[in-house]
Amino acid sequence: MKPVVVDIGAGRGGWSGAFIAEGWTALGIDIERHPAYPGNLVIQDVRTVSGRRMGHVSAIVCSMPCQDFTRHMMPWTRRRNPPPPDLSLIEACWRIHQEASESAGRRIPFLMENVREAQRWIGAAAAHYGSRYLWGDVPALLPFAEKSRKEHLSSRAVAERSEIPFDLAQHIATVFKPR
Repeated sequence: MKPVVVDIGAGRGGWSGAFIAEGWTALGIDIERHPAYPGNLVIQDVRTVSGRRMGHVSAIVCSMPCQDFTRHMMPWTRRRNPPPPDLSLIEACWRIHQEASESAGRRIPFLMENVREAQRWIGAAAAHYGSRYLWGDVPALLPFAEKSRKEHLSSRAVAERSEIPFDLAQHIATVFKPR
């Protein structure tokens, strides 16, 4: 039986595509359907998802929208004193992981990705891979991060800018794979 990864904030499937390539089954959760998503996709607001029925999963990965955090990095926005970011999606990821681990009776490997500025609200990241910051069960060694191309994409290309690099996702899939 293949191990199952739950990909929260699945988007186009950057995490899932690499996990599938490594022999996993991917279950994505997102509020919008992306035609390129390679796994099984559930369209649902993550804040309404229960982790209590996820005791069978082998890993959980999350990549929540970063726009609220990124806004605070931009000097033209900081001058307008924007409100603090809405942390409800981040909190839902941690809650789902906790519920799934309790349901399984073991700690399920968990990784969350976001931008550097998120550290201001959710605490220091365990590591970073280029411009992507990682929280949770981050492996001691990560692959070398090539220069990101996401900064060269239009601000309208949100899905493309937020896609997880394949080599990072593949490394995590390999590390998290049950033995």
